Order: sequence, then C-alpha cells, then structure tokens
Amino acid sequence: MTASGTGDGVSYVVPVYNKARYLPRVLAQIARQQGAFRRQFVLIDDGSTDGSLEVLREATRGWENCIIESQANAGSAAATNRGIALAREAFIKFVDADDLIGDHATAMLLTSLRDTDACLAYGEAVRYAEGDTLDLQCYAVDPPVVRHEAPLRAAIRNSMFNPSQFLARTEAAKAVGGCDARVVHSQEYGLTLRLAWRWPFLQVKAPVAWLPRESPGRLSTNEGRQLQRVTRSLALFLADHPGLPADVRRYACVRAAGRAYKYVYRRGGEGILGAWFWRYLAVQLGLVQDAPAFIEACCLAFRSAEGTPPGETA
Repeated sequence: MTASGTGDGVSYVVPVYNKARYLPRVLAQIARQQGAFRRQFVLIDDGSTDGSLEVLREATRGWENCIIESQANAGSAAATNRGIALAREAFIKFVDADDLIGDHATAMLLTSLRDTDACLAYGEAVRYAEGDTLDLQCYAVDPPVVRHEAPLRAAIRNSMFNPSQFLARTEAAKAVGGCDARVVHSQEYGLTLRLAWRWPFLQVKAPVAWLPRESPGRLSTNEGRQLQRVTRSLALFLADHPGLPADVRRYACVRAAGRAYKYVYRRGGEGILGAWFWRYLAVQLGLVQDAPAFIEACCLAFRSAEGTPPGETA
C-alpha cells in the first residue's frame, strides 16, 4: 500500500453538526498539534442550525490549507466521506467536533504508523467532565504498540475506538469507500470493519483523545440507538462481503444475537427464555443460514426498546 499523498502530511477531517459551543476549544487543540509534518484542514458542516459554520469560519481565519464546506444535513457518515474525498495528504486524522486531541496525539500516532504496513493506528481515550483539569500536553516517548494482525474479529466483537482516537492512511480510507453512508451515524464502525478486513491495525498504549462524559446531542450516549447502528453496520458489511470465512460470519451472528438478547433481557423486555434467547441459541447451534438477514433482524431488539431516530432506518 502506497500513500495517496506525499511525505508525512496529515489531513484533519472534522464533521460538524451543531457543536458551536465545543468548536473553539476543539479547533484550538487541532492547531496546537506538535510535529514537523504538513497539514491540511477539512471541516464539513453538516447543515448545522446553531451557528457552527460561523464559528468554523471565525476560528480558522488565517489558517493555511483549510477547506470549509457546508452541506444539507445528511448525517456524520456522509459528512465524513466528503472530508475523506477532499483529503489530499497521506494520512487522515479524524476528530469528532466535541472531542479534544492531545498536543502530541497526531505525532505519536504518525510515528507509530508511518513505516509499517498497517492501515491505521489508534490510541487511548480519556473521559472527562466539565470543570476537570486536563493534561493535554502529555507525551509518551516510545509508547508500547500492539499490532493486531487480523483485527476483523476484534472489530466485530466491540467498537475498538471512536473517530478522535485514530489516524488512518488516506489511500486505505478511500480504497474501501470510506464510511457506510447507509448508516448515517456511528460512522467509524462501518469504516473500521472495512479496513479491518484488509489490513493490520496498531494500538498505541497512550492517551490521545479526551471525550466529554456529557455532550448534548451526542449520538453515542443513547446505548440502544448506538447498538442498533452498530448491528446494522455489521449486517451490511456481511452482505457486501459474501466471501468472508464461515467462522467469521458465524461469530458475527453470535455477537449480534448476544447483544440483542442481553439488551432486551436487562430491560425487562422478556424472560430469560424469551424469543431473543432462542435466536441466540439457534446461532450457537449453527442453525443460521443467511447471516446478513439474521443480523439485520437483531436490530429489532434495539428499535423496539429505543425507537428509530428521524433520518435513520433500522
């Protein structure tokens, strides 16, 4: 795999929807990134109604190599894909518009990734509450790096990172078609699955991103809807990759059914031997023939409990 840009340049891709209150600090941390590498800034406003676009323009006044685009609201996946399409440097650093990245986040990830055949490197996240004192200048010299040679099963098991935690090769992100825009939010999960099927990942054992514990409007705070999106992303991924090994497809069904059963049972939706238990047992016994359809059906567990938000399908 060769770089799509030249050298160690990094394109910062930031999809934005109604994050005006967070943007000044988020952008300040992007501007504070340490390291000798070329930078491009790609900021996509996804139809914000709270003045986010104006904040983007004001806060980046005078920035070189900065692209700001505004589009009708289409969801974070579509906004991220637009950012990927505009990225021209060899690497992309994704940043959620309410997360903070440490001063040395890009440099640590870039140092770990640049001379390898992995497609991305991700670091650790720290949750913080408003008013907490944050050490955003922290820097780990030669942090431990764990190589995940075949990370697809790990990605199927759990979401491995959020967008602000990882740096990816631009060529790889473009080669797999970016995020799956059929799932309009939780954009990183579909992209993670696509990348994990083709290349190794690197896990950097150092904090790189600080995520607010409470962020009004943050989609990942609704567990049911988040699990619904992740499950549908998995179903679509399997449908798009019919050549996946049988053991991987079966494992994906086990994970989806297990999540659905536990979610419904813990919320009192059915007894221990209810319908979702029998679905889970069926896949354990190898009785599932159509894996994508089976996983798609598991979305119903989360939709019935949480409802489907506007603009999404289950």
